Amino acid sequence: MEILRILSQFRYPVGSTVLRRELERRGFHLNDRTIRYHLKLLQAKGMVKGHGRQGRTITVAGLEELERALAYQRLGSVLTRYLALAYSITYDPLEDKGKVVANISIIGKKHLDEMLDLMVKLCKMKLLPAPYFKVLREGEEYQGLNISRGKVAVFTVCNLTIDGVLIKAGIPIMLKYGGLAQFVDYRPVRFVELLSYDGTTLPPLELLVYRGVTSIRYFLDTGSGILPLNFREAPAEAREQVTNILDELKSRGWGGIIQVGHPNEPVLGVPVAIDRFGICIIGGLIPGATMREAGVPVETLAPHCLIPIEDMERLD
Repeated sequence: MEILRILSQFRYPVGSTVLRRELERRGFHLNDRTIRYHLKLLQAKGMVKGHGRQGRTITVAGLEELERALAYQRLGSVLTRYLALAYSITYDPLEDKGKVVANISIIGKKHLDEMLDLMVKLCKMKLLPAPYFKVLREGEEYQGLNISRGKVAVFTVCNLTIDGVLIKAGIPIMLKYGGLAQFVDYRPVRFVELLSYDGTTLPPLELLVYRGVTSIRYFLDTGSGILPLNFREAPAEAREQVTNILDELKSRGWGGIIQVGHPNEPVLGVPVAIDRFGICIIGGLIPGATMREAGVPVETLAPHCLIPIEDMERLD
């Protein structure tokens, strides 16, 4: 169904490489061979039409099948995918080793230095989840991602890694919302937009960032603006343990931890469930979102995959 949904959004034939990238944005990680297998099945059912090496297009029968699909059947798929990634990390803060969840920003190679300078600034201002990155240049391949001519991919650590560290410590983290928060004089004031993770079929922060309503660059200059934040909840009894773990990460250069609330008290205007407390963490896609504000075309895959932190470099 997701393949049909993607094909319906294109007016021209689409190949397996483009389909793979679009599927990854939606949380489906399949290789080209598997995608071609599904396309063959769809074509046998008359739902797609082949156009040789150009790719395939959706047919009338495919559109009719798509219309019968119910969106609510996919509610919660984003939350499930995110929790699976967070649970799968192996990163150990004490040893500074193991796999982390990575986001990817694909940009023109002429913008790479600008991107790295921005990440250093975000890191110094404690707005980057982790001080690590990896650059994949044109013609290179890593984690199933091939970089086309004139492009580079910048891997950064997703904020889901922080959730994973807490989960591995035995703390049941509940992913609640992705949203936009207002900051004044470098201090968070309130959430102005919220999307529930279990009430959407698309990643909340990507939806909000693509609306173009963030003002991260203005915040970097003035201390006031609209930034993408994630909202989590944890049991009240775990607050001290959570605080200790987050402090350990901060001591190692990690950031993005905006506010840890108190049990049964709202955080930035958002109430919490009984005997829980809220945790606000900056969205890991903030580097790409900031570049977009500057008019730089950015393709974001967030989150994308698990990679060893040993494969990444540390920001100066």
